[in-house]
Amino acid sequence: MTPVTIFRLWIAALFAATLTSTIASREVAVTIDDLPTASVLGDDLERAQQTTTQLLAALARNQVPAIGFVNEQKLRTDATVDPRRVALLRQWLDAGFDLGNHTFSHVDLHSTPLDVYERQVLDGEKVTRELLRERGRTIRYFRHPFLHAGRSAEDRQRFETFLTQHGYTVAPITIDNYDYLFAAAYDRAGARHDPKMQETIADAYISYMEAVTAYYEQQSVVIVGREVRQTLLIHASALNAGTFDRLASMFRSRGYHFISLDRALEDPAYRHRDEYYGPAGITWLHRWAMTDGKRGAIFAGEPPVPEWIEQGSR
Repeated sequence: MTPVTIFRLWIAALFAATLTSTIASREVAVTIDDLPTASVLGDDLERAQQTTTQLLAALARNQVPAIGFVNEQKLRTDATVDPRRVALLRQWLDAGFDLGNHTFSHVDLHSTPLDVYERQVLDGEKVTRELLRERGRTIRYFRHPFLHAGRSAEDRQRFETFLTQHGYTVAPITIDNYDYLFAAAYDRAGARHDPKMQETIADAYISYMEAVTAYYEQQSVVIVGREVRQTLLIHASALNAGTFDRLASMFRSRGYHFISLDRALEDPAYRHRDEYYGPAGITWLHRWAMTDGKRGAIFAGEPPVPEWIEQGSR
């Protein structure tokens, strides 16, 4: 029996042993990026309104205390803030959900000078901060686009000091995925007026997300020694609007309760050192593992995106 086979059998046994003891107490925070909406077909207002209404209704039905992360550039029509698009964010707040900052135009920290990136943060909060202020609230969380959090310890420290000075906490994730590829394929099938293909894509997406969730459950056990309060990243897409009931049902079938990001970050695991400065946009679980010197086979087994989905996303 090869070392790789032994390792895989060990992981399977470990996962089976922990499943029974943890399934009744699993928790996950749902975080949603690229608000108001994300689509490869562009920012058509009517489609954005439909996606927002459908997604918020599904979140409410499933009693999910989600937070959405805003790119305020998407609030503009012809370079001017469009009240109809701002109304999409008001829907989130009127429904009781929270909003965070995802930079003005989804820029990459690893290819943007730090002073420019900091300006993106400030430009990306103007409308959102005012909407929250109207409700006696404040903007509290920042999500790095591409999950790129800094190429050096010096840049990381400088930027995190900037965030602290402006009242922000970084919003980490532990369950990463390629939902945006499925969403792009779903949108393109819709543009072709092919609802049967959209249904096929939706089915594949739910199966993929369950496999991804199982993977990060076992990664948490191997890296942290137990299952953490998970933080899920998905995007504000028509796919997630149309399938969120099924996605929520999948999580509940695995023993999850939906919690706020605040509640998730109370888990001591999120206080682990993060000294990963590499080029990949990876989950905090893997950042912690890399910081601790873990390499190689420990990361094996992440579910792949089917080739036909990748092709359909283009």
